[in-house]
Formats: sequence, C-alpha cells, structure tokens
Amino acid sequence: MIEKIVTGNFETNTYIISNQGKCVIVDPGLDFENTAARIKDEYEVVAILLTHGHMDHIDGIRYFDVPIYIHELEISFLEDPSLSLYSMFGMKLPFSKEKLNLKLVEDGMELELIGYKFKVMHTPGHTKGSVVYSYKDKLLSGDTLFHMSMGRTDFPTGDSTKMRGSLKRIIEEFPDSTSVYPGHDVKTTIGFERKHNPYLY
Repeated sequence: MIEKIVTGNFETNTYIISNQGKCVIVDPGLDFENTAARIKDEYEVVAILLTHGHMDHIDGIRYFDVPIYIHELEISFLEDPSLSLYSMFGMKLPFSKEKLNLKLVEDGMELELIGYKFKVMHTPGHTKGSVVYSYKDKLLSGDTLFHMSMGRTDFPTGDSTKMRGSLKRIIEEFPDSTSVYPGHDVKTTIGFERKHNPYLY
C-alpha cells in the first residue's frame, strides 16, 4: 500500500509504502513530528528513501532512527544549509549528519525492503544527486518529474541540460502504465506525461 501525506508550507508529498506491518518512508518533509508519531504507532519503520536533499524533503528524518538511503552526490546537502536551502529561510540544520545512519545508493541499484524491490535511477537536474525510485508499476519521482511539469533547476547544483536528459531517460525506460508519485502536486502516469508534458519535447 502507498499513502501520500502532504506537509509543510511547500506542500511536499511524503509517501508511506507499507507491507505486512512494516513501512518505508520516502522524503519525510517539514512539520512532520505528529505524522512521525502516528507512523511509528502504526508501523515498524524499516528505512527512509530520500530522492534529494532539499529541506522540505529531509526535515522529518530527525524523528526516526533507521537507515537513510541517499545518493553519494547528495550527502553534502545534509551538512550544508545553503545547499539544502535551510539558510535561504533563516533556518539551521535540525540534525547532525554524523549521527545519521546513511546508506549510499547509485544508479541501477536494487534495494530489497519490506518485500519489495526498489530500483534506483540517478536523475541529476533538480540537484546533482537527485534520484527516483521504482517498484512494481510505480515511480517515486521526487522533484524531477511532475504532472505537466518538471523540477526547478535554479537552485544550487541544478542543471537544466541534465534535467532534460534525466526526463528523457525516465520516459524511455518506463512504460505508459507506470503510476508516477511526484514530490509535489498530484499523481500522474508516464503515458499522460509522454503526451502532455511540455518539458519532454
């Protein structure tokens, strides 16, 4: 089962993927304390998957003591508030990188968690270490692919050329029937985006 939770001023989508009483959390966002308590009451939290290191996708990791999966190029975001955008909003990092149980992911890696196989695709563009995760017929696209849009490329380490390449790769590698769960806004499908997303052409 996959559940979407929207938190914080940036209305970030966090996803709770569960199976037989265990769950994986994707991008726990801002204002996550109450949600974290509820999740821990309902499930055994096995891991956190991060698509990238911006504050509105990582702030909630402070409430969990579990392995955190992240691309190596994104590690610096967990210790540099200018990269993670905390400093832009006058905030400090709410955690110490040294105390986090970090696990590195890379392109093509498969993670076996809660009975599912999550495949990692490195999709630079929004940030240099952005990734998307796929399992079964679902794609967790972070801030790379949105409904009728794509992620911003004007933040630190963003790259519009690399973003176009990442979007092209996603569209080529996933079938039309794939459900897309983005980091903001509404769920979509690869088929719909292939036909209607102006950033794919």
